[in-house]
Amino acid sequence: MDERESIVLSYPHAFRLLLHLKNVIAASKQVSAEDELLKEVYRDSIVKKYEILEDQLWKLLSRIFKASGLELNNPRACYRQAFKEGWIQNIDVWNDILHSRNATAHVYNEEDYEQIKDRIVSQYVHEIEALLENIQKEVIDRDLWN
Repeated sequence: MDERESIVLSYPHAFRLLLHLKNVIAASKQVSAEDELLKEVYRDSIVKKYEILEDQLWKLLSRIFKASGLELNNPRACYRQAFKEGWIQNIDVWNDILHSRNATAHVYNEEDYEQIKDRIVSQYVHEIEALLENIQKEVIDRDLWN
C-alpha cells in the first residue's frame, strides 16, 4: 500500500473514532448525577477513546507529511508542522492535548483524571474536529498527490 492509499484509509478511521468519542460524550451527559459508577465508566471510556484518537491523528499527519517529503515521526513535530500548514490554529492547545495524552498513562488520582476528561469534552474534541476538517479540505478533497 502506498502513502496515498494509507492516508485515504486512515482519515475515515480517525473521523469514525472522533464520532465514537462524541457519541460517548453525549451519552455521558444523560447519566444522572447520583450514578457514580456509570459516570466513572463513561469518563474512563472518554479518556480511552481520546487516547486512541490522538494516537491515530498524529500518525495520520505523519503519513501526510511523509507523502510530501517530510519525515516526522513524533506527535509534537507533526502538530508543529500542521500549525505551520495552517491546519491548527492554536499550537498551545495542541501542546496541552499532547501533554494530557501522555499524562493519562500516569494519572493516579481521580481529580486529575477528571480534569483531563473535562478538557477533552470542553476543548480537545473541538480542536480535533477542526483539524480533521482541515485535512479533509486541504488533503483529501484536493488530492494533492496527482
